[in-house]
Amino acid sequence: MLFSLFTQNKQTKSNNQEVYQDLKKFYNSFFSNIYNEMNIGRYRQIRDAIGLVMNKFDSNDHPLEYTSKLVMYIQARIALRHLRLTDEQQDLMKKLTQATKYVNLSYVYLSPIDSEKQFVNI
Repeated sequence: MLFSLFTQNKQTKSNNQEVYQDLKKFYNSFFSNIYNEMNIGRYRQIRDAIGLVMNKFDSNDHPLEYTSKLVMYIQARIALRHLRLTDEQQDLMKKLTQATKYVNLSYVYLSPIDSEKQFVNI
């Protein structure tokens, strides 16, 4: 029993590190694509929300839950604002979706799905 808790904790840390690295790549991708750079006003809220969720990893404040919520936020933002993601960003979204597919979100809903305020500490 104790061994299973230890291995589960180790797997969680490993998963958290992978998700954090994907978020970091996603955040940096807004600076490496000329289309996104030229239209940063349209993408700034997404980029800033990713940064806020990265801060959740630093403070260990339910990082996977907020990442799962971030995926839904980005999907809603893209659909409502008719934005496009690069192929790299789409691949990162798929990885983040898979990594957070089974996360319980019942206690992290604070704002409407398309509001970046849901990622700010109150």
